[in-house]
Amino acid sequence: MQKMKDRIIRIFDFYGVEASEINFEETAEGEKIYLNIVLPEEKAKHFIGAKGETLESLEILVRLAHQEEIEENQRLVIDINGYRKERENRLQEKALQIAEKVRESGREYVFNDLNSYERFLVHSAIGENPDFSDIETFSEDDTFGRVLVIRKK
Repeated sequence: MQKMKDRIIRIFDFYGVEASEINFEETAEGEKIYLNIVLPEEKAKHFIGAKGETLESLEILVRLAHQEEIEENQRLVIDINGYRKERENRLQEKALQIAEKVRESGREYVFNDLNSYERFLVHSAIGENPDFSDIETFSEDDTFGRVLVIRKK
């Protein structure tokens, strides 16, 4: 893990972030290795990007550069200032609110702007909640790419 942290420090140094400004919070959650990088707020936004796109790219870069250090059954998740964790929580809450609206209205709802991990979070939030046993989720291809549909069974 130290090699990954050193690489991240070198990347951030290239963009003017001092090593003394960077802190790491490392936790393991099952098969997930969660590495939260804590930066000054004004600098963090540049490494998160719009909808976390820059953060996602950073994670891919680090994962590819250090794939031999990550066990086959593990998944590396890189976050900055808890952005990804907060976004996951908001998305799961939104999914449950939408499921309730679908139940009340009977009309299906389509998410068309989620990546595969976000679709997984929505499927899990609704599918693992016994209060929504009458609601189903599924992903399908659409003219916009892959979409997630929430509807009554």
